[in-house]
Amino acid sequence: MLELFHAEPTGDSARVLIVLEEKVLEFRGHYVDVLALEQYRPPLVDLAPRGDIPVLVRDGAASVGASAVCELLEEAYPERPLMPTGARERWCVRAWQKHVDDILASAVSELAWQAYAERSLPPPARAELEARLERIVPAEERARWRTALAGYGEEQLARAHARVEDTVARVEAALEQAEWLAGPAFSLADVAVFAYFKYLPALGGARLSESEAPRALAWLRAISERPAVRGALARGRAKDPFSTATPAPEQIRWG
Repeated sequence: MLELFHAEPTGDSARVLIVLEEKVLEFRGHYVDVLALEQYRPPLVDLAPRGDIPVLVRDGAASVGASAVCELLEEAYPERPLMPTGARERWCVRAWQKHVDDILASAVSELAWQAYAERSLPPPARAELEARLERIVPAEERARWRTALAGYGEEQLARAHARVEDTVARVEAALEQAEWLAGPAFSLADVAVFAYFKYLPALGGARLSESEAPRALAWLRAISERPAVRGALARGRAKDPFSTATPAPEQIRWG
């Protein structure tokens, strides 16, 4: 049986959960409390030594990286396809996934953490986490955690805002040409972008508004109502997973 180690069904965890649900695959889910640093302890540290989440285990082999895992599932279980057949459309899916991995994921995660850090990590839990960082977290990961706990600076947040605004414009333009981001059919591209766009309406601002991006908002509502998506988003512990956050992934330095 497939096993998935996942956090709240937002971001990358949401992406893989949605694909599993869309493909109606049987799997055993294991909730990982990222803010309790469970990803750096056994058994997960043996499967993904850098603390990557989510982790898919198939036939005893662990796979990480949401885009790669989603494509693995697509290739291994081609029924109920989430990848187009045309070369251009397949390229489009991968271009959107790369944009999410390199640009959107860190930007939205930074804004969400800035908005929800205090709610997600109250003072007693914060103090405990800070005390355990040196003992548990790999050295190369500690700087990212320290930066998040200290709060992101104005320049970094401004960059995140700009990246989100640019992505909203790109999504709106793509939806002028087709019903879905990579053509006429719902695909991994829609899954990837949705998993972060779902945060945006509650974060406020003009990033995703009826006046600026009506097609993107209608697209967001349509995906939210898909039965598989509703099932995936119900697999967390929080009543509204998109009112919670964890520290952002490291930015792609050349992006």
